[in-house]
Amino acid sequence: MSNKQTIDEEVKKLLKPQKRFFVGWRNFKCEICLKENVAIDKLGRCEDCFNENRQRKPLPRMLFLDDRTKRIEAARKKYTHLYDVTYVHNVKECLRYLCRQEFDIVSLDHDLDGDDFQNPDDVTSGMEVVRYIVKCGGFPPSQIVKPEVWIHSSNLLAANLMISELLKVGIHAYFRKFEYEDEITFSNAKVSREPVVVEDKWEHDSYGACISCDNRLKMLDKNSQCHDCYKREMKQCA
Repeated sequence: MSNKQTIDEEVKKLLKPQKRFFVGWRNFKCEICLKENVAIDKLGRCEDCFNENRQRKPLPRMLFLDDRTKRIEAARKKYTHLYDVTYVHNVKECLRYLCRQEFDIVSLDHDLDGDDFQNPDDVTSGMEVVRYIVKCGGFPPSQIVKPEVWIHSSNLLAANLMISELLKVGIHAYFRKFEYEDEITFSNAKVSREPVVVEDKWEHDSYGACISCDNRLKMLDKNSQCHDCYKREMKQCA
């Protein structure tokens, strides 16, 4: 083969439109079509679902604000194939994206400092994002379709406060509680009904009338209480 033919073939390869190839990550179960023992990418899609997703229309864009890793991972599994999600972890990141890009859905958490109940007046809480939106009079006028605001915080008092402030300026705000496995387990936990074993520390001291049941000629402890009344009180305290 001559050098000219080799050069022509190389030129043809460069002029040929490049195809974005599927990159398999490991053999597992596809999260979309549920095929087993197929190569999937890091988003859990097989090659067929990957190519089908490329031909679809652009997904609605979502901005998801949260600081808990488990909740973000749960949201990634739930929303990956429904929305084009941008994940942010604090107020500054959230405001930076809100000022520069347009979103169809903005999902906000309130407690962002690692605690379950954060003061709404804190500048690091999700309420600060709401205050910024309200102060600016809502979203930019250039955005024809105004985004919906979802509040997914488990702090119900703060969530209601955020929704009420957004509704005042005419923004569609809804409460969409988003729970991950640990929160669901905690909320569904039942109180144990097993009997509590109480250690019996009653000791005989004298004979006489019990101060609780007023029965005479009984064995009493140092508090002038019989054994039956002692056990009854201990069960009530347990």
